[in-house]
Amino acid sequence: RVAFEVQDPSIPLRVLKEYVSEWSHLSLDSIKLIHSGAVLKDDNAPLSSYRLRPNATIQVVGSSETTISASSPGGPTQKSETSTISQIHKQLTLVRSSLVPSLENFLRTLPTISDPQPAVSVPDLSGTPFPPIQKEHARLSEMLLQSLLSLDAIIVDREWEQARQERKTAVKEVQGYLDRLDDAWNSRVR
Repeated sequence: RVAFEVQDPSIPLRVLKEYVSEWSHLSLDSIKLIHSGAVLKDDNAPLSSYRLRPNATIQVVGSSETTISASSPGGPTQKSETSTISQIHKQLTLVRSSLVPSLENFLRTLPTISDPQPAVSVPDLSGTPFPPIQKEHARLSEMLLQSLLSLDAIIVDREWEQARQERKTAVKEVQGYLDRLDDAWNSRVR
């Protein structure tokens, strides 16, 4: 996690991506920024057009794989089982560090049929109140689904049994978080 202050909301998204690229050591073209479940696509659009507010959370999705051109001494980079497992672990770590705390906080404040106390707007760790309950549910669902898609997009060769097992385990874990969210949402007081 990193926090930074944007002094000028008219700066283009490209500047924010450059900052994230420097911070994360990911290539600029491999970075996707996500805010409130939406991918921030237009690099030339000002940050203000994305309705970023103080203490906003932006998820960074990127690939740490580097490619070496064919003219390099080693030729093109070959993806290994170890690098694939590392990519799976990075995605799972991202879910655990950025989504699970928000999920746990949301589940604690969601009124259920067995505990019909009205939900209170409880501040998150940054001190900002939760968005309305439906928006937070939609955001968490979307982010978990995007994580599942990211895991699904990781290509694992048939021979890589350990990588296949790691991806299967990671998908089950993220799907478990999504199931918990959906179960709690379906048993909430309406």
